[in-house]
Amino acid sequence: MKLTAKIDSLLEALAARSEEEALRLRAELHFANQLAAHLPQHQIAWQELILRAGELFQAALAKGADLPEALAAAEELLAPMGREAKTYTIHCIGHAHIDMNWMWGWPETVAVINDTFTTIDQLMDEFPDFLFSQSQASIYQVLQNHLPELNARIKQRIKEGRWEVTASHWVEPDKNMSSGESLCRHLLYTRRFFKHVYDFPYEKVQIDWSADAFGHAATLPTILKQAGVRWYYLHRSAHGPKLFWWQGPDGARVLVFDDCARGYNGAINTEIARGLLDFERTTGLKIYPFVYGVGDHGGGPTRQYLQAAIRMNAWPIFPQIKFSTVAAFFALAEQAPDLPVISHELNFLHEGCYTSQGQLKYANRRSENALVEAEAYAWLGRSLVGFPYPSQALYEAWIKTLFNQFHDILPGSCVRATRDYSLGLFQEIMPRTSMAKTRALRAIAAQINTAAVKVPPAASSAAADNRLGTMTAGHGDLDQDGAVTRRGPGGDAELAFTVFNPHPWIRSEMINTRLWDRPDSETAYVVYDDAGQMQSVQLNERGVYWTHTFSEISFPATQVPALGYRTYRLVPLAAASGAEQVCHGDGRGRMENEFFKVQVEASSGAIISLWDKSQGVELVPKGGRLGLLEYVLEAPHVMTSWIMGQPLEVRPFLSGASVEYLRNGPQQCAVRVQHKLNDSTFSLTIALSAGQPRLDFTLDVHWLERGTPEKGVPSLKVAFPLAVTAGVARYEIPNGNVVRSVKKAEVLTHTTRYSNCYTETREGIDPNPAEVPALQWADLSGLLADGKTPAGASLLNTSRYGHSIIENTMRLTLLRSSYEPDLLPEFGQQTIRFALRPHVGSWSVFEAARAGHDFNTPLSTVAVPVRTGQLPSAARTLELLPPNIMLSGLKKAEDSDALIVRLYEMEGRATTARLWFDPALLPSGAQAQVTDIMERPLSPNGARLEDGILHVDLPAHGMATVSLG
Repeated sequence: MKLTAKIDSLLEALAARSEEEALRLRAELHFANQLAAHLPQHQIAWQELILRAGELFQAALAKGADLPEALAAAEELLAPMGREAKTYTIHCIGHAHIDMNWMWGWPETVAVINDTFTTIDQLMDEFPDFLFSQSQASIYQVLQNHLPELNARIKQRIKEGRWEVTASHWVEPDKNMSSGESLCRHLLYTRRFFKHVYDFPYEKVQIDWSADAFGHAATLPTILKQAGVRWYYLHRSAHGPKLFWWQGPDGARVLVFDDCARGYNGAINTEIARGLLDFERTTGLKIYPFVYGVGDHGGGPTRQYLQAAIRMNAWPIFPQIKFSTVAAFFALAEQAPDLPVISHELNFLHEGCYTSQGQLKYANRRSENALVEAEAYAWLGRSLVGFPYPSQALYEAWIKTLFNQFHDILPGSCVRATRDYSLGLFQEIMPRTSMAKTRALRAIAAQINTAAVKVPPAASSAAADNRLGTMTAGHGDLDQDGAVTRRGPGGDAELAFTVFNPHPWIRSEMINTRLWDRPDSETAYVVYDDAGQMQSVQLNERGVYWTHTFSEISFPATQVPALGYRTYRLVPLAAASGAEQVCHGDGRGRMENEFFKVQVEASSGAIISLWDKSQGVELVPKGGRLGLLEYVLEAPHVMTSWIMGQPLEVRPFLSGASVEYLRNGPQQCAVRVQHKLNDSTFSLTIALSAGQPRLDFTLDVHWLERGTPEKGVPSLKVAFPLAVTAGVARYEIPNGNVVRSVKKAEVLTHTTRYSNCYTETREGIDPNPAEVPALQWADLSGLLADGKTPAGASLLNTSRYGHSIIENTMRLTLLRSSYEPDLLPEFGQQTIRFALRPHVGSWSVFEAARAGHDFNTPLSTVAVPVRTGQLPSAARTLELLPPNIMLSGLKKAEDSDALIVRLYEMEGRATTARLWFDPALLPSGAQAQVTDIMERPLSPNGARLEDGILHVDLPAHGMATVSLG
C-alpha cells in the first residue's frame, strides 16, 4: 500500500475514536499530511514520519497505554514538521452577524444586540486576549439610543483596542439596488456618526464589511476609495480568487477577500486550517482569516470557540491560532505581490431579490429620489429667498432610507414584520422630504413676479374674470408620495403655475395638475409662458376631493431651465385662438404625437406598431408586441424570495383584453387595457404626450396570485421586443453603467451555476432566468433591418430592478409571489410605472441616463396667483455640461454653509465638467475645492471657479465631490 493510502486509512481510523487525544492527533496528522504535499521536497520523508507517529499512537490505543504520553511521543516524532507548521498563522476574527429585522421585527433586533454584546463584554473579562469585530452603524445607534450602560462598556473596549469597529456603512446594504448617492451617504453619515459619538478619526475604519450582500456593482471601488476605504470583505461573489485587487472603471482599487468557501458564521474546530495552504499557494502569504461566531440572529463567539482556539494554538503540529482583527489581516495581506486584478462586477446571485416585495422596492427608489430632489430645492430656496435649509430633517430621512437598504430588507428576503417596520419608516421619510420641498418651492414661488408673464389684451380681459375664488382647496392632495400638494392658493387673483426643475439640464415635460372649484367647469383654457408662447390645456377628468370640485388638466411645460423654474399663466380659451392639437387618436387603438404613431392591438392590449415619424421606420418586429404582459409560473423550489425557479408555464396575455380610450388630445392620448387572470385584475394605461418621445405605462394591478410549495411561484413580467439586431445591452448601476451580454448562455446567474436550489430540470425547460439588476433604466441599442440605421429603446422604471435583455427582447419583472419567508409578499393593490423611450439614429449613454432620471423625478408645479415679485418669472440657476457628466447630489455642507456637488462621468471619457451657476446660488466669496465623500479637502485640487463657472476634472468613469464655499 502506498504511503498516501496508508495515511488516509490511519486518519479514517483516528476519526472513529472519541478520545480527545485521538481527535487532536488526527487534526495534527491531517494538517501535517497537507503540509507534506504542499512542500514536495519534504513530502516522502514527512509522510513516513506521519505514518510512524500514527502507528505509534495506534499501538498505544491497542495496549490501553497512557494516551497523553503516547500523544507526546507522536508529536515529538513530528517535531520537524511542527516548526514549519508554526510559520503559518490563522487570524481568528470574532464577529456577530446581526441581520436587521430579517426573520423578525425591530424589537427583537434590539434585544439581539443587547444580549449579544452583553455576552461579548463578559467574555472579554474571562479571556484577556479575545478580540471582537462588529460592523453596521445602525447597531451602534441602538447602543446609543437604548442601551447607554452597555454603550459605555463598549466604548471602553474600543479604547482598549479589543473591540474593532468594522462599520463603514450604516447597515450592510444591498450593493446592486442602492443608488450611487445612497452609497455615498452610507459612508458619509457612518463616518460622521463614529467621529461624533466614539471620537473616531474618519480613517479609522478602512474596511467595507459586505459579508452577506447579494452581489457587488462594478463601480463600488470608485465610490469606496473616495471615502478612504481600502479593503473589502465579502462572502457572496463571482467565485473567483480568494484575494484580489478589485478595480473600478476609473482605475480605483480595493483589496478584496472573498470568503465564499467558509463564510462569516464560522465555528472554531479542527477544520479551521482548511484552505490555509491553498491560500499560500495562490498569494504567497502564510496567513489566513477565519471569521467565527454564531450569526444571523446575533450570538457571536462562544466560550467553547474561545477555549478551542486557545487549546489548538498550543498544539505543536498545527498553525498558530491567533485572536485577531480585520485590520491586522488586511495590513499583512496588502503585502502580497502580484495579486490578480478583477475589473468587472461581482455578480449575479439571488436574482429573485431584484423583484421580491415590490412595495419595499418602491419605497427605496422613491426615498432616494425624493431626498436628492428635496436637497436641491432646499438649497435653491436658501439661495434665492433665504429659506432655512432643513438639515436635521433631511439627515433623519437619509438615515431611515439607509436602514431600509439592508441586504434582507431591500431585496425582499424578509418576513411581514420586517416589511411593516420598513414601510413605517418610509411613511416617516416622505413627510420630511415632501415638506422640505413644498416649503422651499412655495417660498420661492411667493417671490416670483408672475405678472411678468404677459398675455394678449383680449386674453388679459378674460383672465380678469378668471379669479381663484376666495377659498383654498386641495389640502394634502398628492399625485405621488413626497410630491408638492396640488393645493389651490385661493384669493381674488388670476391663476398661474410655476414649474420647477430639480435637474441641471433643460427639460420639457407634460404637467398634470388640478384646478379647484371653477365656477364654470366647462370652460376650456390655454397657458402662456414668459416668451408669450401659448399652449392648449387639456381637461382630463372632473371630480370631488373632500367637498371641493376639481378639474384635472394637462399642459406641456417646455424648456424649463436647468435647476430652475418657468411660470405659466392660465387663460380661458374663449379669449385665445389657434390652440394646436398635437396628440390625437382615432378611437380604434391608434395614438399619435409629433414623434410616433402607435397601434394598440384590441385582443392583447399590446402595441403592434410603433412608427418613428422622423425616420419613417417601424420599431416593432413582425409578429411582435410591445408592452405585452406575461404570466410566468415558476416550479416549486427553496428560497423563493431569493431565487427564480424554472418556468413551468409562460402565458402571454394575447387575448381577452378590454381596450378603451381615456384621453384623446390635444396634449395627451391614453388608452386603458384591462385583463383578468384567475382572481387578479390588471388595468394598464398606455399614454403618449405632446413634446415627449416616450411611451408611459401605468399598471394598476389587484394581485391575488399566491405562491405555495405545491403550486410554485406566480410572477408577472412585461416584454418589449424590438426590430433590431446586433444589440448592445447597457444597464444603470450605482453612479455608472455596465454593458452585459444579450446572449442567454452568457448571462447565467451564479445561483443557476452553483446552487442546488432548483428542482430537477424538466425536458424542454430552461432553468436560467437570465435576470440581472439595473436601477432606473436599461437600454438596448442595435441596428434596423437595413444593417446600417442605429435604433433601440431605453426601458425606464420607477420601482423595479429585475431586467432581462436577451437578443432583441427587453423584459422587466413586475411582481413575484414567493412564499418564503413571507407567505403573502405581494397580495393586494399595487401601482407600477414604467416607460419606453425609443430612439432611432445616434443615441448616447447620457440620453438614457437623463431619460431615467426625468421619469423618476417629474417636474414640480406650484399654483400661484398672478402678482408682482422680486424674482423673474423664469430662471436658470445651475447648468451642467458636457452631457456625459451627471449630478449625483447637491446639498449644503455638513459643517459649513458651503455648497457640495457630487459628479460622475457616464461614457468613459476623461472630461472637464463645467457647471454654470447663478451668482445667487454660490456663497459669498466662494472657492472651489475637490473633497472626499466626508467633505475634506483633497490634493491636488482638480476644481476651479472662473467667472461663475465651476471646472472639475474627472477621469473616465470617475467621480468627484466639490465644495464651493
